[in-house]
Amino acid sequence: MGKGVVLVVDDEAPIRDILTFYLKRAGYQVLTAGHGVEALEEMGRVRPDLIISDLRMPEMPGDELCKRVKSDPATQDVYFIILSALDGTATRIGGLSLGADDMIPKPFHAQEVLAKVDSTFRLIAMQKEIKRQNKELTAFQERVREEMELAAALQMGLLPKLPGEAPGSHYTHRYLPAAGIGGDVYAILPLPDGSTALMIADVSGHGVTAALISAMVKTSFENQVRLGGEPLAWAQGMNEDLCRSTLAEQFATAWLGRLEPTADRLRYVVAGHCAPLRIVRGARGGLQRSEVLRGKGFMLGLDPTLPFTEHETEFLPEDRLVLYTDGLVEVEREDRVMLEEGGLRRICAELPVGPEEAADAVVAQARAFNSPAPFVDDVTLVVLDRKPRP
Repeated sequence: MGKGVVLVVDDEAPIRDILTFYLKRAGYQVLTAGHGVEALEEMGRVRPDLIISDLRMPEMPGDELCKRVKSDPATQDVYFIILSALDGTATRIGGLSLGADDMIPKPFHAQEVLAKVDSTFRLIAMQKEIKRQNKELTAFQERVREEMELAAALQMGLLPKLPGEAPGSHYTHRYLPAAGIGGDVYAILPLPDGSTALMIADVSGHGVTAALISAMVKTSFENQVRLGGEPLAWAQGMNEDLCRSTLAEQFATAWLGRLEPTADRLRYVVAGHCAPLRIVRGARGGLQRSEVLRGKGFMLGLDPTLPFTEHETEFLPEDRLVLYTDGLVEVEREDRVMLEEGGLRRICAELPVGPEEAADAVVAQARAFNSPAPFVDDVTLVVLDRKPRP
């Protein structure tokens, strides 16, 4: 197999012949043409890798041929060397400005041309390899993009459907992964006794690994709830599951709660997670004050023997629960001031009555605080409102 295809274009037959002789002896396939028009006709049959063309020729000179070749998307990558009897830097610059890749002055030595051709084909080989690798990279990136889109769609399917209804409550969420797919997850499960099991979690890291573990967290929570018991037992069981199923450096923060509408009571466990806000609202959502549902507890997945503590608070009709992950409050202004829990409480001091409008208002104000930078961490916000008494 030849090294490559070279098209020699010159109106002088002896020059075509000598170049053809040396190039063929070196292993190249050689095409010839007497001027630019013949060269274009030859290129219509066989696409060369390299064109060596005289500058001054009848019918179509070399500069016009060069412009035709370089302006055609199908041939613009063909390497083009101009042979010219004109000497001097200005002439060389003029030739290169036409789009030629190199110039060889006349008279020339055949061995000089051959060395230039060998060097050119090394460059062509490198360019082809780069293009091949770029093509493979583009195809790989497209596959990754498609898989990430599918993974993101599947992850969204793990979240509760909206609009959400639970016994005596309605809720909504805003899920904003930083990289299309993230490590945040939440679940709201109605229980047979009329209570509601709640969970929000934030897995360490980002991307596919975090998303996979977040799915494990949700599955573990659902399994623990099915076994019965209270938030304390759920936290202990989930912690054992994660310790058994994940690597040492992987963990999750979580908040687990059980809302009992008949008792106006909320029991919960904090496992290293952001403390939610309980917003006590006056009649028809008027006066609002917030209470932070604090509690100490270790993250899930660190050690199966770590203890957890269950807490309890009242949760009355028309009260609002705001659950979130730390990406919401760790937004930072240009002056390096962070929103933090205090900023979120100020935002939540005056929110619209409906959960959808309230969630939109929280996200909008957090974005405004962080403007013009985007959220850099996964953000999940859940707004749950207890309905008024019948």
